[in-house]
Amino acid sequence: MGLFGFFGTTTGHTSAIRGHGEISTYATSMRVGDASATGIPTHPTTQSLAGDGLEILLQGEPIWRGTPAQGAASIESVAAGYRQQGAEFLQRLAGRFALAVSDSKAHRIILAIDPMGIERLTYTLLDDAVIFGASAEAVARCPRVSSRINKQAVFDYLMMHMVPAPATVYEYVNKLRPATCAIIENGKLRLERYWSPRFESRPRAFSELQGELFAALRSAVRDTNPDAATGAFLSGGLDSSSVVGILSEVGPRPAKTFSIGFGYPDYDELSYARIANRHFGCTGHEYTIRGDDIVESFSRIAQIYDEPFGNSSALPAYYCARLAKQHGVDHLLAGDGGDEIFAGNSRYAEQQVFELYRHVPGFFRKGLLEPLVQHWPRSIDLWPIRKARGYIEKANISLPARLETWNVVQRLGAAEMLHPDFLAAIDVRAPFGTMQQVWDSTPSDALLSQMLYYDWHYTLADNDLRKVESVCALANVKVSYPMLHPEVVDMSTRIAPDVMMPGNKLRHFYKQAVTGFLPNDIIHKKKHGFGLPFGLWLQESAALRDLIHGNLANLRKREIIRASFIDRLLNLHTQEDARYYGVFLWVLAMLEQWLVEHRVEL
Repeated sequence: MGLFGFFGTTTGHTSAIRGHGEISTYATSMRVGDASATGIPTHPTTQSLAGDGLEILLQGEPIWRGTPAQGAASIESVAAGYRQQGAEFLQRLAGRFALAVSDSKAHRIILAIDPMGIERLTYTLLDDAVIFGASAEAVARCPRVSSRINKQAVFDYLMMHMVPAPATVYEYVNKLRPATCAIIENGKLRLERYWSPRFESRPRAFSELQGELFAALRSAVRDTNPDAATGAFLSGGLDSSSVVGILSEVGPRPAKTFSIGFGYPDYDELSYARIANRHFGCTGHEYTIRGDDIVESFSRIAQIYDEPFGNSSALPAYYCARLAKQHGVDHLLAGDGGDEIFAGNSRYAEQQVFELYRHVPGFFRKGLLEPLVQHWPRSIDLWPIRKARGYIEKANISLPARLETWNVVQRLGAAEMLHPDFLAAIDVRAPFGTMQQVWDSTPSDALLSQMLYYDWHYTLADNDLRKVESVCALANVKVSYPMLHPEVVDMSTRIAPDVMMPGNKLRHFYKQAVTGFLPNDIIHKKKHGFGLPFGLWLQESAALRDLIHGNLANLRKREIIRASFIDRLLNLHTQEDARYYGVFLWVLAMLEQWLVEHRVEL
């Protein structure tokens, strides 16, 4: 079970727990539920310390920033840092951690998570107490805390396929964003960002940057303390192959790798994983997922998340972790984060193209080009005109809202999708306000840096890391992220944007830097990702169709989604793009499964 505790805010009394057990509040006792029921991962690294008015809970593997070397941060050194500097000591803390500090002498409580949001911390503030934990559900189900569902967060899930911070699906429970601390003094809460990256724009010598990259990657893998029971996820992409290559240098040989296939060439990267295994002399293990695997594990996936979570690639990640456990590996290294710190996602190039239009002189755009395209006769609507119209429409949407033009909710319309009563209870524009807050907080004006920083929140902390952390906990496997080691992240921010990604050349610097280290076939391969062909399986597997259609039938009764919309979506999935619409069928079916597994009513 993960971090969980209670700190009083008015009497100076504090109490905190780890794992199973009870904590006493003023008039009631709380028992933390079983980890399998609450979705809290097992964390053997949780430490506690108490004395001289100070009580600390620390989860994870924090390290101290600084030169000449970064070192592990013990709970004793954290306590010393707090006593010397107060909350400002967090500026020197990195690695992965969730932290709770209660200082009864100063009448202060501090909650914080690591700069990249690998660990997780949720909390609620009562009149006389702060209750916090790794699981929003565990906090919400404590006595004196309401477990009322936040309908706005349910809509956020439908849009984003997860619930972005700082909200949770529970109305009275919040969660911390990366690099953020909550400070409660005299019963009042304030949120502060204690760390921000320093994005540099000055060009530096390629050889210098290349040397820094490999030094950082080697430090990152060494700091995971690989042993005979350590292996690695291997998709065959740049990041997982890089991690495997470094692991083969600094860890026990041969390195053990674990890969997932899907049986469809457009999704399957097993051939590239095999290339990496041959190149680095690794022992590879593979499993090919079929539609029946979804039927077997669908409810289990819904159970482990404390909030609705609709990223379908959780399933292959789970089977990969389970495969590792079956082969005696209880620690996996993952390549997550590489695309978001070294510019590998296709949208980075796409948005550069749209931004070009915004630099066209206004008189030409508004006075000539747009009127011409908008008033072009529909009866002779030529392909170039349609293309130009679509381009202009998207280009005129500012970032980050433009990133959601692909979204099913935006394309088909929230009013068409949502039951009238549910629609009346939420604000369909609210998610864009939260997105804009994150975007505007970027400590750089460079477009690429803004997109990367935004994805550190939405793609990594709220999505990919939650996916991997939870499914690895389900498989009882520890996971580490060398690409998110502070040395690697800090190194990436020292690469000027036009060096990292000149024009629309994704991962340009990284590909140049690893040339000669990784096989050329991997460096120049087409990007696949780590998704799964759910929409295609749904068309082929009767058992899977029964499962999904049954969940959708039950969801119709909840007055969240219009029945007519579900019918339309099923028809679009069958008649048009099975891959695109299949993703949203998964999102809806998983929402219903989550509500059932967690016994939740709206």
